[in-house]
Amino acid sequence: MSFFEDLKNNRDKQIMAISIVFFVLAFPLYFGLAAAGADGSAGLNEVNMYEVTGEVTFIEIAAGDEFIANGDPLIIDDLHTDSIDGAEDLNIVGVILSMSYTEEESASSFPPGACGAPGGGSTTADTITGTTMHGEYNETVSGSNNGDSGGHNVESFWINTSIVDEIVVMSKAEIISMLDADGAGLGAYSAEISVDAQSSSTPTCDRSDAGEDVVYKIELVVFDYDIRPFFDLEEL
Repeated sequence: MSFFEDLKNNRDKQIMAISIVFFVLAFPLYFGLAAAGADGSAGLNEVNMYEVTGEVTFIEIAAGDEFIANGDPLIIDDLHTDSIDGAEDLNIVGVILSMSYTEEESASSFPPGACGAPGGGSTTADTITGTTMHGEYNETVSGSNNGDSGGHNVESFWINTSIVDEIVVMSKAEIISMLDADGAGLGAYSAEISVDAQSSSTPTCDRSDAGEDVVYKIELVVFDYDIRPFFDLEEL
């Protein structure tokens, strides 16, 4: 006798089958209604347990490769979110200036080859400084090529990312206030890159350093966040 034929004649199995179907249908429905209740009727100011996640994307607004002379900063301006389609609908939460650089020091020696010989000295580390500016949000970070090559970033953010990828107990309004830039990322941007070049000569090796070649990129940071009611299945 097949399962379905047995089910037609066995009352206990009929009850069991109905119970299984009810559980399968009701279980996801319960969590759906519970989530809606926690997120809707409770209101933005009701404290609940939430899971906070998000996705980061980047919008490049400037890039280049420039030789920056010692003591003569490169100014990068005329940058504005007006040039970005739909910028007012984006949650722009920060700006990143990334830089990479090498060592452009030159040397001449007498006798020839003295610069590479003992006592001929070596290349000297230079300091490269980057600054990003956007309204009241300004950030400056310096890096060094260590006499060879290097790179560093200047990062400026105006939201609190400490709760991202965390389970928090707070109101949805509080979470939004921490993660939503509320238009703070709109407007004008500028940046500055400067080089403090150093060189060290010896009696047999004349070294000079007029500046460094810097490859740079400026990107706006867009953050799309998601706030979901969290349920601990172990406590159900």
